[in-house]
Amino acid sequence: MADEATDIVWRGVEHDFKLRVTGAFFNEQHQVAVNVDNDHHFSALPGGKIKFDETSQVAIVREFAEEMGIHVRPVRLIAITENLFVFRGKQTNEINFTWLVEQADQTKLFAKDAWEQTVIWRDTNDLADFKPTALQAVIRELPTAPIHLMNQD
Repeated sequence: MADEATDIVWRGVEHDFKLRVTGAFFNEQHQVAVNVDNDHHFSALPGGKIKFDETSQVAIVREFAEEMGIHVRPVRLIAITENLFVFRGKQTNEINFTWLVEQADQTKLFAKDAWEQTVIWRDTNDLADFKPTALQAVIRELPTAPIHLMNQD
């Protein structure tokens, strides 16, 4: 999705910075929901940019409503990732808060971003294309206390 005026993001000629939130959401078979980017050949957890005057906890609830059309409840923060990567020719620094979330109720919402998201269920042992790479083990193990990760893809 395009940047909105209230997103915490900085775009430069050669560099970008983003403050993001993602959610680890599991079904009854303990498969995790992932977004698949077929153009760039990777998958990632659903989420998006945090907005000014918004906590990561509030942002993950908003992002799941926008992208998947469901109400979620943040269970616990599982990771904070300093993620450095090159995307579309630009060096990107991203700080990402990953929350374990669960569905809060059965209400279906209008998923305003549904047109750009392909969400599928993946076994946690089938994450070879998953980014950021350092987060793969966290998704498998689901630590009880938040961990700090540094990732460079």
